[in-house]
Amino acid sequence: MKRLLFAAMVSAGLTAGGIEKGTSRSAVLAELGEPSGSMQRDGKEILLFNTGTVTLQNGLVIETDLSQEYARKAEERAVQAKEFRAGKQAELEKQKVLYPEDHIIQIGCAYSKTENWNYLPETIRPAPGEYRYDVYIPQGYHESDNRFYKCLFLESSALWDSVKERVRKDKWIAVILPDAGQPQMGKMLNGNFLAAFDDATERFRIAGEYRFIAGRIPAAIFSTMRSVAGIILQEPDFSGFAKVNFQPDFLRKNQNLRAYVLLGNKERDNVIYQGRFIVERIPKYHIEAYQGETEILPQPLADNALDWMKKEYNLP
Repeated sequence: MKRLLFAAMVSAGLTAGGIEKGTSRSAVLAELGEPSGSMQRDGKEILLFNTGTVTLQNGLVIETDLSQEYARKAEERAVQAKEFRAGKQAELEKQKVLYPEDHIIQIGCAYSKTENWNYLPETIRPAPGEYRYDVYIPQGYHESDNRFYKCLFLESSALWDSVKERVRKDKWIAVILPDAGQPQMGKMLNGNFLAAFDDATERFRIAGEYRFIAGRIPAAIFSTMRSVAGIILQEPDFSGFAKVNFQPDFLRKNQNLRAYVLLGNKERDNVIYQGRFIVERIPKYHIEAYQGETEILPQPLADNALDWMKKEYNLP
């Protein structure tokens, strides 16, 4: 009677990892290990295990005669697997509500780490504190929990309009820092970046080798504090570094750092100065001079910068 009960459980598919009719020979071995012996009878193969026997025909299970102990363990695995799937589904539904796809949401974060920032001038060393950032999650993010995404960190929300169509199309994550309410080269802005970077890279599935930053001088400083693949700089003014005798080591976190630098060609001497500053410090760079000056990065120029980064890193 007990043997019939177990057979009914198997045929009903109540065993996760159990041996059901139609299971392949390789799956049987994966479940039960190597048999202690085997027999051939009437074109059937009977595998002998410590837990019982499994009969196969044409490589597929047609009959099982396994112990009650195996049945109990198989049933336990079935229950555990069901609970695990239910937990995963509940967590997924929670994540969908917390982080809706194709939307920008605001997240609170904090920076409290004790790190040595002696290489930075005292006036811009990151300040611990409570901060926030906005994040864009691409369409399809919740469909798989093992896919990691490229990420673009934006120095300010003013840059979002320049890149949003491209980010949506290519399915990147975007982390957007709030517009600085203090001087751009400041303690609070650098602290905000660190808080947002650390929180986002832990909270979301961001590919460690495909993190990029876009902005001006602050974005350049950010790249010395955390490891990023590349920086996109618009109209950086490095002359301020000379005034405080600051020589940033852009390669301290990434020896393969790439830089795409956009410079308005209104003042030739300025273009030469800013370009030389990059050339002397970053081995992989592209300097693009454009007509006039602009406060907001035009979308075509942003597209060119992202195209260059994608080519450099062989990104799809």
